[in-house]
Amino acid sequence: MKIRPFLFLAAFVGVFCAVPAGATDKTGGLAPGKRPDTALYGSVLQKYVKDDGRVDYARLKSDIAPLAEFVLQLSAVSPDSHPGLFPTRDSQLAYWINAYNALVLYNFAREYPEKRDRLNTIPGKFSFFYRIKNKVGGKDRTLDDIEVNSIRKAFREPRVHFALVCASASCPWLSRTAYEPEQLNARLEEEAQRYFQQARNFRMDERRHEVTLPRILEWFKEDFGTTPENVLGFVAKYRPAEAEKFLHGGWRINYFDYDWSPNDPR
Repeated sequence: MKIRPFLFLAAFVGVFCAVPAGATDKTGGLAPGKRPDTALYGSVLQKYVKDDGRVDYARLKSDIAPLAEFVLQLSAVSPDSHPGLFPTRDSQLAYWINAYNALVLYNFAREYPEKRDRLNTIPGKFSFFYRIKNKVGGKDRTLDDIEVNSIRKAFREPRVHFALVCASASCPWLSRTAYEPEQLNARLEEEAQRYFQQARNFRMDERRHEVTLPRILEWFKEDFGTTPENVLGFVAKYRPAEAEKFLHGGWRINYFDYDWSPNDPR
């Protein structure tokens, strides 16, 4: 998640490694030559993610063992450590999206509700995204490292921003199913469609010639195009009713405020 203006805090904080608890062994029961068990992860999503993408962290915390098993499997295997298990681009990207979202769930749930509002503060954001490390494929990784280096820079796929969920209310809705390589492109397209059809993520004022878009399109504007026209061209694919209006140009882009409160039931 984009909080780079706060990197000056790095000099004042240490590193915390989140170690999964409740799993059966240090590989999470993963058989040799196998990818992490997305069916196991999917069962967690089905049980604790609501239809509106909100997460029941309290119940998840009380039954953390299945997610901890999956997190341990991630610690043992990744496209970096075992490239032969992930021979295609889609198998690699699906792994990293699942890994990011699973680690967000695990790290947030394990300290819930004590640190429920952690993302509302600058130190809390920094700790969660830049300081806490999880082992992934044998290496200690932060969430920001995974998002920036293993996902954004490696794949240059803007639609991942509608699949990655950072535990906050303004994030995209968390999917209730794991991402699989065979359906990845279709799933990313569905997530983008759902995201931009939500009123909280799109508003047009024709009289003022203004469009209000999600803040992530400003934070990650290099992923969507270098000009306002590029950004609106991307959005137009998912707002066909407004697409022709965008062609006339001259639109002013505003951005919704970002709600960092947790994506738990309210």
